[in-house]
Amino acid sequence: MKEFRSIIFVLVLLVVSSCGKDENLPFSTLPIIELKGLSHETIVEFQDVMTLSIEYTDGDGDLGFEEPDQYALEIRDTRLDKFDQFYIGPLAPLDTLIPISGILDIEFPSLFIFGNAQEESTNFEIKMTDRAGNESNLLSTQTILIKKP
Repeated sequence: MKEFRSIIFVLVLLVVSSCGKDENLPFSTLPIIELKGLSHETIVEFQDVMTLSIEYTDGDGDLGFEEPDQYALEIRDTRLDKFDQFYIGPLAPLDTLIPISGILDIEFPSLFIFGNAQEESTNFEIKMTDRAGNESNLLSTQTILIKKP
């Protein structure tokens, strides 16, 4: 009987010690993004809406914020120096450790030419940051041509 209790005790210890963070998550805990599509490579300024689709993966599911003044998505038009920041709500339930992946469609409704030329080229750089402060890879689009109507 003592051997049976000892075996049960050892099994309980094994089960309890195996609980906690899973180090063998199917994705990296660093967010990873990949360009999946671009609706237009040529845009007529103020008329066409360009949609950029990115696929994201995150091994611990901590992408997106509860507070609307915290930003998970940063996008930079390479004609400008700074990134614009955008709010994304939590993409998985808070306080969970689950791998997530999905597609984000980002719309650019009014791209325009900065100068006086009839056309101008640009591309966009995109990155994401999770709640732990981990930054994704930097994604760059192909060149987009913006034309006057």
